[in-house]
Amino acid sequence: MAVYRKKIILQIIFLFIVVNVGYSQNSKSYFYENEFDFSLPLKGKWSMDFGFGNRGMFQERNAGKIVSGYQHEHLEMKHFTTYQASELIGISLGAQYRFRELFDSSKEDEFRLTEQVEIQSANSPLSHRFRLEQRFREHIIHRGRYDIAYSMPLNQYFSWTLGTEALYAISSQLKPEAEQRISLSLANSYFQDLELGLSLEYRMENYTRNLDHEFFIISGLTIDMGN
Repeated sequence: MAVYRKKIILQIIFLFIVVNVGYSQNSKSYFYENEFDFSLPLKGKWSMDFGFGNRGMFQERNAGKIVSGYQHEHLEMKHFTTYQASELIGISLGAQYRFRELFDSSKEDEFRLTEQVEIQSANSPLSHRFRLEQRFREHIIHRGRYDIAYSMPLNQYFSWTLGTEALYAISSQLKPEAEQRISLSLANSYFQDLELGLSLEYRMENYTRNLDHEFFIISGLTIDMGN
């Protein structure tokens, strides 16, 4: 089983490389993200999660040529309040604010509301997450998201997760957009109440009308303040 899992991970990494080399006529962008989160349990079945993060773009290419270099995209703050309705189901309400004008005066800051339902069993490697979002920026955008992920331990301290997420956005001022994301993540829980994570993510932006390829390297640190 361990050999089989390693083969899957290598195949996913190979897929990232193939997609990056191929589709040379489409726009391709390379990003990094850093995330810092901490979780705080409340009374009963309630909990709260807070997070800070930033995003930057290394490079953007079109038809194989560099069209823009490094630029910082945004800083963000986010918060989720979660009610654990049962052992399987968690219901959350979240708010998020992205500071974008600090780095590009042509862009507006974004405020986002999120309604979320997450289904996960301790006895199953699969998890499901459903989200509805309202994004307040130049235009109000409504977006639906469905994420399915498969997680397995590598050893006592390391685990990996393979996930894919489908997104669909609509707005009264813009045409609908569909997006698909594929991610491969590695997590380390060696330190008590502290988890370190590193992810590779590939995004197919607006693939029904004007396909763009985006590649992300995401690092994360999560602290559980329950103890």
